[in-house]
Amino acid sequence: ATPVLPPDPKLNELSRVLENTMREAEGIGLAAPQIGISLQIAVVDLRKIEKRPSTMELGGKPVDWRVHMPLFFCNPVVTLTRRRDEEDEGCLSFPNLHGPVRRSLRIQMDYQDLKGNRLTLAAGGLLARALQHEVDHLMGILFIDRMSPDTRRTLAPELETLQRLYPARS
Repeated sequence: ATPVLPPDPKLNELSRVLENTMREAEGIGLAAPQIGISLQIAVVDLRKIEKRPSTMELGGKPVDWRVHMPLFFCNPVVTLTRRRDEEDEGCLSFPNLHGPVRRSLRIQMDYQDLKGNRLTLAAGGLLARALQHEVDHLMGILFIDRMSPDTRRTLAPELETLQRLYPARS
């Protein structure tokens, strides 16, 4: 996806579309490429998920992540930590498909907000996972690309069904 130059009224409109689309689909994140717009902007909002904890630091100080939701981010650069775990993920681009994906437990993300401010956050828990998932979309990587070959083989029938139901558009 192409980097963006916030602030821009068009990005504000796109952010509203992303948020509304994510909410209508009952998701916790959405990236512009998922709605056919190849720009580096995405949103996450984890407030509906209470059972999977998250942590967030801004400027090196712990903050209540809920206050920062929905979190819109542009042009992200993620630094991963070595400690990883595997958890089930789903994706609005793959209805009803879930599978284990290995990701860093904590990340740092440099990004711009919709006003063009350059920010750095550190995230742990579900927030770290959701941010990695959405940044992957911005880089053209799907969550199934992060699954083990065995998991992909196991999910092959479901993936084939999705391909039949939702053929690629040219």
